[in-house]
Order: sequence, then structure tokens, then C-alpha cells
Amino acid sequence: MFEGKVILPEAVQAIINTIEQNGFEAYAVGGCVRDSILGREPDDWDITTSAIPTKVKTFFKRTIDTGIKHGTVTVMMNKTGYEVTTYRIDGEYKDGRHPESVEFSVKLEDDLMRRDFTINAMAYNDSVGLVDAFDGIQDLERKVIRCVGDARERFTEDALRMMRAVRFSAQLGFSIDSATWEAIIELAPNITKVSMERVQVELMKTLLSDNPDYVRMYKETGLFKEILPSVHDVLSGKYSNRVLTMLKCAPKTQVLRLAALLTPLTPEEARDTLKSLKLDNYTVDTVSELIRNSKTVIEENEPAVREALHKYGKEMVELMMEYEQMVIATSEEIMGVPMTSRRKHLTVIKYMHSDIISRGDCISIKDLDINGNDLMEYGLSGKQIGKTLEELLYIVMENPRLNDKATLIAMIEHLGEIKRTD
Repeated sequence: MFEGKVILPEAVQAIINTIEQNGFEAYAVGGCVRDSILGREPDDWDITTSAIPTKVKTFFKRTIDTGIKHGTVTVMMNKTGYEVTTYRIDGEYKDGRHPESVEFSVKLEDDLMRRDFTINAMAYNDSVGLVDAFDGIQDLERKVIRCVGDARERFTEDALRMMRAVRFSAQLGFSIDSATWEAIIELAPNITKVSMERVQVELMKTLLSDNPDYVRMYKETGLFKEILPSVHDVLSGKYSNRVLTMLKCAPKTQVLRLAALLTPLTPEEARDTLKSLKLDNYTVDTVSELIRNSKTVIEENEPAVREALHKYGKEMVELMMEYEQMVIATSEEIMGVPMTSRRKHLTVIKYMHSDIISRGDCISIKDLDINGNDLMEYGLSGKQIGKTLEELLYIVMENPRLNDKATLIAMIEHLGEIKRTD
């Protein structure tokens, strides 16, 4: 699988070369090395070095003290920052997240030893090649997530690593090593030490991976039992198979995958769960409303589609159609029977929706070819204006061709509940 060379970006190569020319070691390290070996595009490039931060700062024109206390300096190359961190040995972790102290080292292996998983504990530069002290390459070939050293120690240092094991498993399609898995089950209650913001990041990375159904591991290990009991119950309940199948059928978007995960919950329960995850207001509102509207059936006629667009809004109607597509695909997968009539209905609704949007049909009061000022000139006032506009809107949604100012003015005479004021 690995042919012995990692292609380093020009800026990364330049940073490593500069540090080496000043008499110190430097390597690309961690996830960027792993992804390069797997043929994936790294999200970012981290560099580790034997030089202490104050030395690193003297080698480059522009640096930022992003985490100098823990040995990290960001080196700016053009407009991009690259984190350069000194080899270090972490002290005791008392809070399940941060080391009490950090000791700088001149040995690369000391730095690799403190990392979470073997596949993330590899380093590379062109001078030495790949440094793989913990058989990360072998684990990549075996497609296994395995802790560096003792799994209990790694998870005790930072409890979030238990969720990271599941997340990497989902992103890479790997299994979790048995000793690592057993340690997660044993130490799962420690996940309560982790902030919900950090939990949310790992959960979303799992849900947005190519294997979103691996979210089941959070239930199997007990990781969500205390921190996200509603999700634990969903993944343990009678609808769990449907939820996991629906996740695989869902497009790779945050809203739709969260809606699939929380679909057995009431809108209120979904909202509470999303808020506990510290998600943004847009996501909380949109997912809970999508679940609320998920059983809505839009009739196969254009006035009904226009009314749905008026009531729910363009974005929500489009999400409702995508959700329905997910429901159909899920049922077909589970039952092994094509849902022909339901698919046909959705196709018709999508076709009508597309036509309505492309024509620019009137679906809101602001789309009317008449406004409040026109009605005031006509002689209406107060609540009569709003009521008249609403009635005209429903007439125009039934027949868009009537959306003409002269026609709408003429129709006002026939709206029985409106009385003209002279």
C-alpha cells in the first residue's frame, strides 16, 4: 500500500527544510501522513520538531503564538498557517482532557507515544522517510483503529478519544481493535467529563462520514447513555434498524442526517436533543420543523404545491421532498419491495414544484402585483388591508394568471367580507 514516499506540499517542505537547515529535526505528523498514505486529501498539515518554540520563531518571518505554552507555534506561509509543535511528553491528566504539565523532548518517539491511535502516530520527512514506531502502516493495511500503547491510559488522558475511535472507524470504514473496544466500554462513563461542544463535533463527523450507520457504536459502547439518552434510546429501540438504514439513504448534509437520526422523536424531543448538543439555532429549528412536517402529504395539484410553498417556505418544502425520498428508499431497502405509487407521487410533486419555481408563481403576499399602498388608494384601511391581501393571495395561488394589478383591483369588489370606506 505504501511505496515509501509522502508528497509534501511546497510550504510544508519549505518549513521542514528551514528547521533542518538550522540543525533541528522536523516531520509532517499525524492525520496528514495517514491520509496521504491512504490517498486521501489531508484537511491540514501538522509539523513536529525537536526545536523549542522560541527557536522556531526565529527561523521564520511571520509566526503566531497559538499554543506556545504547549509547544505550538503557527508559521504563516503566504496566507496559510501551519502548526509547528515541539516534541513533547504530556504530564498527568487530572481532568480527562488537559495534561497538568508539558515537558519538551528531543526524541520524536516521545511525541508519537502520546498520540491517540497508531494510524495517527506516524511521521514523515524526505530525509528519513516514514517513522512508524507503533505499526500504524500495519493497522492501515488491517483496517483497524488501535490505541497507541495501553488503551485505558489513552482514554483516561482524554475521554473524547473514545468518540474519536468511533468517528475514525466511520470515516475510514475500519473496525476497532478488541482491546481498544473493551477499554471504551469500561471507561464510557468518563465521557461526561467532555464538553457537549466537543461531543457534537465528533458526532457530526460520524454522521457526515461515508458510514453514518456506525453511529450505532455509540449505543453499543454505552457512550451516549448518560450524555445523550434520547439518542441512546433511539439506537436501542424498535426503530433502530430503520434509523440506521435511513442514515445510509440520507444525503450527506447536517440537517438531513440529523433528521434521520432523530426521526422517531417528537419535534419537541428532537429540539431538546439538538439544543443539548449546542447546535446553532438554524439547525435546531430546521431539523425539529422537518420532523414536525415529515408526515405532511402534498396533494398532486399545483395550487396545493403553491400553498405548501407559502405555508412552509421554499427551503423547507425542498427538505420535505428530500426527506420523503429518504423514507421511500429506506422502506424499499428494508422490505425489498419497490414503492411505485409513492415514488410516482413524489416525482409529480417535484415536477410541479420545479415548474412553479421556474415560472416565479405567486406564493407570498410580496409576490402579489398589488400592495398595501394600492389598497389604501382604493379606500381600504387598517386590518382590511392585510385581510384583503391574504384573500387575494389565496385566489392567485389557485390561478396565477390572475396576478395582475387591474384584475386584483377589480376582484376586491367581490370579496364579501371587505367593506369599502369612502
